[in-house]
Amino acid sequence: MRKALWLLTAAAAGLAVIASATAGRKDGGFKTAQPSMLAPAVPGSTVTPLLTVGDTLANGYRFESIPDGIAFRAKNKNKLDLYVNHETSLVPFPYTPSAPTEANSQNDFDNSQLSHLEVNPETAGILSGELAIASAANYQRFCSNYLADEVNGFDKPLLFTNEEGIDWVNREGKAFPATIGADEARQIGVVVAFDPKNGKSRPIWGMGRHNHENSLAVPGYGHPVVLSGDDAFVNVPAQSQVYSYIAEDSKAVWRDEGDLWAFVSDTPGINDYDDVAPGSNPQLRGHFVKVPKNIATGRNADGTDLMAADVGYPAPPNTGWQTVNGVGIDGPQWVLEHWSDLNDVFQFTRIEDMAYDKRPGMENVVYLADSGRGTAGAPQPGRSTNGRLWKMVLDRSDPTKVTSLTVLVDGDTKPVKDPGAIHQPDNLESTVNGLLVTEDPGSSQQFNPGEPNATTARLMHYRFSTGAISVAARVDQSADEGPTDVDAAPAGRLGAWESTGVVDVSSIFGADMFLVNVQAHTLWVEKSPGNDDVAPAGPDYTFKREGGQLVLIRIPGA
Repeated sequence: MRKALWLLTAAAAGLAVIASATAGRKDGGFKTAQPSMLAPAVPGSTVTPLLTVGDTLANGYRFESIPDGIAFRAKNKNKLDLYVNHETSLVPFPYTPSAPTEANSQNDFDNSQLSHLEVNPETAGILSGELAIASAANYQRFCSNYLADEVNGFDKPLLFTNEEGIDWVNREGKAFPATIGADEARQIGVVVAFDPKNGKSRPIWGMGRHNHENSLAVPGYGHPVVLSGDDAFVNVPAQSQVYSYIAEDSKAVWRDEGDLWAFVSDTPGINDYDDVAPGSNPQLRGHFVKVPKNIATGRNADGTDLMAADVGYPAPPNTGWQTVNGVGIDGPQWVLEHWSDLNDVFQFTRIEDMAYDKRPGMENVVYLADSGRGTAGAPQPGRSTNGRLWKMVLDRSDPTKVTSLTVLVDGDTKPVKDPGAIHQPDNLESTVNGLLVTEDPGSSQQFNPGEPNATTARLMHYRFSTGAISVAARVDQSADEGPTDVDAAPAGRLGAWESTGVVDVSSIFGADMFLVNVQAHTLWVEKSPGNDDVAPAGPDYTFKREGGQLVLIRIPGA
């Protein structure tokens, strides 16, 4: 039995995990009884765990697995609305379609969900919880989210949550398995808008059909300008783009009347990540070009998903692109990718999150987290080791013009596992002092206990004033007993858990306060045999409920 998370085993047994929920309401709301999964690394820091996967409130709401993006808005002086993504999916991952077995594939018990939590702004206690978007909506792998409001040029608030993946699912009913190209199916990779005032949500197809990590609303233009990046799962060759969705107002966004634009470099000889050698830092200029509406939405006039043949494009390649059983996956994502190649769109490696500069007058400066390839070996041209943070400066009066694109932090000047390098940057949050960057270490960045420089995933802090980057906190994997624990995934290497979804809540809880999620990928709270949908007979995968936690951390000076 797990030593630190004994309470979660009750959830696995089907028992309600109520803990001190009802007793805590009088003194400010529920807080988890579990120890923190995030350990501060800065003197004077404090960390308070708020919710752990499996915690169940008195009203029956259970905090689900793989918590990711976090957004918030003040409801009134007594309540804070908090929105937390759950990056779950009923599509097995990884999956071996030719010979699916319970042992070689896993999936979650639910499709993606969006939690709405009411929080006491004085105590950070959880007052209530519900699902704002439930599993029945058939969305998959919600990653980061962003709540746009008047500050961002929106006349009414809209929360954007984002599907990150390439799978085909059924539009209604049982999401998986689905037939690629079938009328009743669709390829994931859409932005979903949620209206916090009326509780309604809808896909905004025109914001692009690609692997969305996040959608960032950039202020300063008097109308919605929303940037997003393609978190490409295949990155050889580089095939990740940056897009901008521009609309007249919030209503136009809700009705999907805006236009999608793609970033193109104007600097001769530099149009992808690998054209910028490690340690070099050319200053690029560029512009955004409009994407045709049908390519952006990835939909035919009858509402079916766009395939290559629908626009006269070649079928996707079987190498260097997403495949199933060795065959390239056709659909809206391939059509958008091929269009970007035809139009010389700049190719990053793997754009994850974005954040704009919070210093007054610098909101047109946007930071991009590019996880890179995490390739082992010495740094060299064409080999991304640790990834990069990019700095993009938009023209103040025209968001379709880029006056500068440079590398802010270049992890590729150092080999993987170097303690002084950032390890595959993922989520970003900005303050007037700098950037907070979460890490999502891939297999090349994970450690066995006792290895030199061994570390878990970290929350990094980049300081504007000095350009220095340091460790603000580390994920605490002490609850993971690794392969000796029958409920765990086969490998519990250091770095297998990740920090994610960081957001600045200083305006609510005081200076230097942030909410962060931890995804405990190898700590399984619950598991059961999956369905038998494909030959041979027997379960095709394992249902699993991963551990995880929402924490409140104070980082002095951040």
